[in-house]
Amino acid sequence: MSNYNIKTIIFDLGGVYFTPGSFLAIEKIKEIYDIKDEKLLREIFSNKSNSEGNLLRRGLMTIDEFEEKLFSKLEINKKERKHTRYIWFGSYCIHYGIENLLRNLKNEYRLVIFSGNVKERIEYLEKKCGFLKYFDDTVFSFDYQKNKNDIEFFKELINHIECEPSEAILIDDEKKNIKIARSLGFNGIHYYYTEKLIEDLKKYGIITEI
Repeated sequence: MSNYNIKTIIFDLGGVYFTPGSFLAIEKIKEIYDIKDEKLLREIFSNKSNSEGNLLRRGLMTIDEFEEKLFSKLEINKKERKHTRYIWFGSYCIHYGIENLLRNLKNEYRLVIFSGNVKERIEYLEKKCGFLKYFDDTVFSFDYQKNKNDIEFFKELINHIECEPSEAILIDDEKKNIKIARSLGFNGIHYYYTEKLIEDLKKYGIITEI
Protein backbone atom coordinates (compact mmCIF):
# COMPACT_ATOMS: atom_id res chain seq x y z
CA MET A 1 0.00 0.00 0.00
CA SER A 2 1.30 3.49 -0.82
CA ASN A 3 2.37 5.98 1.83
CA TYR A 4 0.35 8.77 0.23
CA ASN A 5 -2.47 10.38 2.19
CA ILE A 6 -4.51 11.81 -0.65
CA LYS A 7 -7.39 14.08 0.35
CA THR A 8 -8.09 16.08 -2.83
CA ILE A 9 -8.21 15.04 -6.49
CA ILE A 10 -8.06 17.79 -9.11
CA PHE A 11 -9.46 17.29 -12.60
CA ASP A 12 -8.78 19.15 -15.80
CA LEU A 13 -11.88 19.37 -18.03
CA GLY A 14 -10.98 19.47 -21.75
CA GLY A 15 -8.90 16.35 -22.36
CA VAL A 16 -9.79 14.62 -19.07
CA TYR A 17 -13.48 14.88 -18.18
CA PHE A 18 -14.33 15.84 -21.75
CA THR A 19 -12.60 15.00 -25.00
CA PRO A 20 -10.34 17.84 -26.29
CA GLY A 21 -13.12 19.44 -28.28
CA SER A 22 -11.19 22.43 -29.59
CA PHE A 23 -9.10 20.18 -31.84
CA LEU A 24 -12.23 18.69 -33.39
CA ALA A 25 -13.93 22.09 -33.65
CA ILE A 26 -10.98 23.55 -35.53
CA GLU A 27 -11.18 20.74 -38.08
CA LYS A 28 -14.93 21.24 -38.45
CA ILE A 29 -14.65 25.01 -38.85
CA LYS A 30 -11.81 24.59 -41.35
CA GLU A 31 -13.95 22.29 -43.50
CA ILE A 32 -17.33 24.02 -43.13
CA TYR A 33 -16.01 27.50 -43.92
CA ASP A 34 -13.32 26.34 -46.35
CA ILE A 35 -10.57 28.02 -44.34
CA LYS A 36 -7.32 28.17 -46.29
CA ASP A 37 -5.09 29.56 -43.55
CA GLU A 38 -5.14 26.69 -41.05
CA LYS A 39 -2.18 28.11 -39.13
CA LEU A 40 -4.05 31.38 -38.47
CA LEU A 41 -7.17 29.45 -37.42
CA ARG A 42 -5.18 27.42 -34.88
CA GLU A 43 -3.43 30.52 -33.56
CA ILE A 44 -6.74 32.27 -32.90
CA PHE A 45 -7.97 29.31 -30.81
CA SER A 46 -4.61 28.68 -29.16
CA ASN A 47 -3.52 29.44 -25.61
CA LYS A 48 -0.43 31.36 -26.70
CA SER A 49 0.17 34.62 -24.85
CA ASN A 50 -2.17 37.36 -26.07
CA SER A 51 -3.87 35.15 -28.65
CA GLU A 52 -7.62 35.59 -28.88
CA GLY A 53 -8.10 32.15 -27.35
CA ASN A 54 -5.88 33.02 -24.40
CA LEU A 55 -7.62 36.36 -23.78
CA LEU A 56 -11.01 34.66 -23.94
CA ARG A 57 -10.03 31.94 -21.47
CA ARG A 58 -8.68 34.55 -19.06
CA GLY A 59 -11.92 36.50 -19.18
CA LEU A 60 -10.21 39.48 -20.83
CA MET A 61 -12.27 39.15 -24.02
CA THR A 62 -15.95 38.31 -24.39
CA ILE A 63 -17.15 35.45 -26.57
CA ASP A 64 -18.74 38.01 -28.90
CA GLU A 65 -15.43 39.87 -29.24
CA PHE A 66 -13.61 36.57 -29.84
CA GLU A 67 -16.02 35.60 -32.60
CA GLU A 68 -15.79 39.02 -34.23
CA LYS A 69 -11.99 38.64 -34.38
CA LEU A 70 -12.36 35.10 -35.72
CA PHE A 71 -14.82 36.12 -38.42
CA SER A 72 -12.84 39.21 -39.42
CA LYS A 73 -9.44 37.52 -39.65
CA LEU A 74 -10.79 34.48 -41.50
CA GLU A 75 -13.31 36.42 -43.61
CA ILE A 76 -16.24 34.20 -42.64
CA ASN A 77 -19.54 35.24 -44.23
CA LYS A 78 -21.78 37.13 -41.81
CA LYS A 79 -24.75 34.87 -42.59
CA GLU A 80 -22.81 31.84 -41.37
CA ARG A 81 -21.37 33.31 -38.19
CA LYS A 82 -24.04 32.09 -35.78
CA HIS A 83 -22.91 28.47 -36.16
CA THR A 84 -19.31 28.69 -34.95
CA ARG A 85 -20.02 28.92 -31.22
CA TYR A 86 -22.12 25.75 -31.19
CA ILE A 87 -19.71 23.90 -33.47
CA TRP A 88 -17.02 24.63 -30.88
CA PHE A 89 -18.97 24.00 -27.68
CA GLY A 90 -20.75 20.97 -29.11
CA SER A 91 -17.47 19.26 -30.00
CA TYR A 92 -16.87 18.28 -26.36
CA CYS A 93 -18.02 14.79 -25.31
CA ILE A 94 -17.71 13.05 -21.93
CA HIS A 95 -14.93 10.47 -21.77
CA TYR A 96 -16.06 6.90 -21.22
CA GLY A 97 -16.32 5.94 -17.55
CA ILE A 98 -15.33 9.28 -16.08
CA GLU A 99 -18.75 10.00 -14.56
CA ASN A 100 -18.86 6.65 -12.78
CA LEU A 101 -15.33 7.20 -11.53
CA LEU A 102 -16.29 10.58 -10.05
CA ARG A 103 -19.36 9.09 -8.39
CA ASN A 104 -17.13 6.52 -6.72
CA LEU A 105 -14.57 9.10 -5.61
CA LYS A 106 -16.95 11.82 -4.45
CA ASN A 107 -17.79 10.43 -1.00
CA GLU A 108 -14.17 9.93 0.04
CA TYR A 109 -12.23 12.77 -1.59
CA ARG A 110 -12.52 16.48 -2.23
CA LEU A 111 -12.92 16.90 -5.99
CA VAL A 112 -11.85 20.14 -7.66
CA ILE A 113 -11.93 21.37 -11.27
CA PHE A 114 -8.82 23.19 -12.48
CA SER A 115 -9.40 24.41 -16.01
CA GLY A 116 -8.39 27.00 -18.55
CA ASN A 117 -11.83 27.52 -19.99
CA VAL A 118 -14.50 29.78 -21.43
CA LYS A 119 -17.37 30.96 -19.23
CA GLU A 120 -20.04 30.47 -21.89
CA ARG A 121 -18.72 27.01 -22.73
CA ILE A 122 -18.97 25.95 -19.09
CA GLU A 123 -22.55 27.21 -18.99
CA TYR A 124 -23.35 25.34 -22.22
CA LEU A 125 -21.78 22.06 -21.06
CA GLU A 126 -23.35 22.29 -17.61
CA LYS A 127 -26.79 22.70 -19.20
CA LYS A 128 -26.06 19.80 -21.55
CA CYS A 129 -24.30 17.40 -19.15
CA GLY A 130 -24.83 18.58 -15.56
CA PHE A 131 -21.23 17.78 -14.62
CA LEU A 132 -20.63 20.39 -11.88
CA LYS A 133 -22.58 18.34 -9.32
CA TYR A 134 -19.63 15.97 -8.98
CA PHE A 135 -17.24 18.68 -7.78
CA ASP A 136 -16.73 20.49 -4.49
CA ASP A 137 -14.96 23.51 -5.96
CA THR A 138 -13.91 25.02 -9.29
CA VAL A 139 -10.86 27.03 -10.35
CA PHE A 140 -11.52 28.51 -13.79
CA SER A 141 -9.12 30.74 -15.71
CA PHE A 142 -11.82 33.30 -16.50
CA ASP A 143 -12.44 33.89 -12.78
CA TYR A 144 -8.78 34.74 -12.06
CA GLN A 145 -7.55 36.25 -15.36
CA LYS A 146 -4.83 33.61 -15.37
CA ASN A 147 -4.32 30.42 -17.34
CA LYS A 148 -2.17 27.29 -17.13
CA ASN A 149 0.83 28.90 -18.82
CA ASP A 150 1.08 31.07 -15.68
CA ILE A 151 2.46 29.48 -12.49
CA GLU A 152 0.40 32.00 -10.48
CA PHE A 153 -2.73 30.16 -11.64
CA PHE A 154 -1.37 26.96 -10.08
CA LYS A 155 -0.60 28.86 -6.89
CA GLU A 156 -4.25 29.98 -6.82
CA LEU A 157 -5.23 26.31 -6.92
CA ILE A 158 -3.48 25.80 -3.57
CA ASN A 159 -6.14 28.02 -1.97
CA HIS A 160 -8.89 25.58 -3.03
CA ILE A 161 -7.58 22.12 -2.16
CA GLU A 162 -8.03 22.36 1.65
CA CYS A 163 -4.93 20.24 2.23
CA GLU A 164 -1.21 20.27 1.53
CA PRO A 165 -0.22 19.98 -2.16
CA SER A 166 1.47 16.65 -1.26
CA GLU A 167 -2.01 15.39 -0.29
CA ALA A 168 -3.51 16.33 -3.67
CA ILE A 169 -3.29 14.91 -7.19
CA LEU A 170 -3.69 16.91 -10.40
CA ILE A 171 -5.02 14.90 -13.35
CA ASP A 172 -4.26 16.62 -16.66
CA ASP A 173 -3.79 15.58 -20.27
CA GLU A 174 -0.79 17.88 -20.81
CA LYS A 175 2.59 16.89 -19.37
CA LYS A 176 3.74 20.50 -19.01
CA ASN A 177 0.88 21.17 -16.58
CA ILE A 178 1.81 18.12 -14.51
CA LYS A 179 5.41 19.36 -14.42
CA ILE A 180 4.38 22.79 -13.09
CA ALA A 181 2.09 21.23 -10.48
CA ARG A 182 4.86 18.92 -9.27
CA SER A 183 7.22 21.90 -8.90
CA LEU A 184 4.74 23.24 -6.31
CA GLY A 185 4.56 19.95 -4.41
CA PHE A 186 1.46 18.41 -6.03
CA ASN A 187 1.25 14.84 -7.20
CA GLY A 188 0.35 14.43 -10.85
CA ILE A 189 -1.20 11.92 -13.23
CA HIS A 190 -0.95 12.32 -16.99
CA TYR A 191 -4.35 11.31 -18.38
CA TYR A 192 -4.57 9.00 -21.40
CA TYR A 193 -7.93 7.26 -20.93
CA THR A 194 -10.11 6.41 -17.96
CA GLU A 195 -9.12 2.78 -17.49
CA LYS A 196 -5.45 3.78 -17.28
CA LEU A 197 -6.35 6.59 -14.87
CA ILE A 198 -7.87 4.00 -12.54
CA GLU A 199 -4.64 1.99 -12.66
CA ASP A 200 -2.59 5.13 -12.00
CA LEU A 201 -4.77 6.08 -9.02
CA LYS A 202 -3.94 2.73 -7.40
CA LYS A 203 -0.33 3.89 -7.08
CA TYR A 204 -1.64 6.48 -4.61
CA GLY A 205 -3.70 3.97 -2.66
CA ILE A 206 -6.96 4.96 -4.38
CA ILE A 207 -8.89 1.84 -5.33
CA THR A 208 -11.98 2.34 -7.45
CA GLU A 209 -13.75 0.98 -10.51
CA ILE A 210 -15.99 2.26 -13.28
